[in-house]
Amino acid sequence: MQSKSPTPISTDPSLAGVLEALSLALLGIFLAAVVVGTWPPKLLDPQWQLGLTADLINSGSLALVGALLTPLALAFDPGSDRLRARRNAFRRWALAAAIGFLLLIPLQVSAGWRFYRTVSSNAEQQSSEAAGKLAELRQSIATAASTQELQARLQQLAGNNASLTSTQLRTPIDQLRQDLLARADQAANQLQQRIEAQSSFKPDRLFKETIRIAISALFYAAGFAYLSGALPRKGQRRGVAFGWRSRISNKEYLRQLSGEKKSGG
Repeated sequence: MQSKSPTPISTDPSLAGVLEALSLALLGIFLAAVVVGTWPPKLLDPQWQLGLTADLINSGSLALVGALLTPLALAFDPGSDRLRARRNAFRRWALAAAIGFLLLIPLQVSAGWRFYRTVSSNAEQQSSEAAGKLAELRQSIATAASTQELQARLQQLAGNNASLTSTQLRTPIDQLRQDLLARADQAANQLQQRIEAQSSFKPDRLFKETIRIAISALFYAAGFAYLSGALPRKGQRRGVAFGWRSRISNKEYLRQLSGEKKSGG
C-alpha cells in the first residue's frame, strides 16, 4: 500500500519574512550573550573556559532555533534566492557548530579538572602559610623574656604596625603572653574560616555541571548535524517540506507539487 504524500506547505512570503527576521534576531542574541559573557578572553584560564562552555550551552537553544527558522522561512517562500543562499550557508555553519559542541565535552572535562586542582592547591598553600606564620608567632610570644623583646619580635614578624599598646607594655610578661596566645589562636581560627570560605568549591557541583554540559552538548551536536544534513532523515519528501533539498531544483519541486494537485483533483 503506497503511503500518502504529506500535504505541502502553502507559500506565504510575508510569513517567510517574519521567520527570517526572527532567525537573525535569535542568532544575534546568541552571539551577544556569548561574547559579553566571555569578554575579555582568557584562552588559557580554566575558569574562563568553564564560563565559555556554560554560556554556549545555556544560549545554544537560541542558535539552534535561529538556524531552524531560515529553512522554515524558505519553505514558505521557495522562490527566494536570498533565503536559499542563507539556508545553504547555515548548513555549512551548522556542521561546524555540531563539531564545536562535541568539542565542548573534552574542554569541560579538562578545564574542570585543572580548575579543581588550582583551587585545591591555592587553599592548601594559604592554609600552610597561615599555619607557618602562626607557629612563628606563638614561638616568639612563648620565648620572649620581656615586653620589649616581645614587641621587637612582633615588629619583625608583622611590621611596625604590630607594636604593643602602652597598657600591654605595662602588663606582666606572663599575663601578656597568655593574652597574646589566646588572641593568636582566635586570629588563626578566623583566618582559617576565611580561607575555607574563599575556597568553598564543591567537586560534586562541578561533576554535575560537567554531566549537564556533556549531555546538552550531545543533543546540540545532533540537532546541528541534522540541520546540516550530516545525519540521515526519514524520507526525502519530509526534508523537502523544510527546504533541505539538495538534488531537486526549485522548479522541479513546484512542478511535482502542481502535478500532485492535478492528480488529486
